[in-house]
Amino acid sequence: MTIIVDLSILCDAPGNKHVYSIVGKEYETGLVPMTGMEFEDSAWKEPRTIQSVSINPTEGYYHLYVGDDTGKDKDQCEQLKQMYHAHGWTRLVR
Repeated sequence: MTIIVDLSILCDAPGNKHVYSIVGKEYETGLVPMTGMEFEDSAWKEPRTIQSVSINPTEGYYHLYVGDDTGKDKDQCEQLKQMYHAHGWTRLVR
């Protein structure tokens, strides 16, 4: 099955906290992910803990939530977005 990981890049600019971008990545696996497992990706220095798992057996995927990233301003949020893109993350639509 496919594992889909999405995360929001939140911009925490003073007086204007908002979602700057959403990035995602897909992986093929035979593993069944569970809450509490750690998930690794080249974009992160440390693995992230899986906080929730949604299963869509009809479409054949697991959707994982591993937390969000926050930038302090638009420039830092754009840097985060570009870093994720450099590691193969894109905007996924399902």
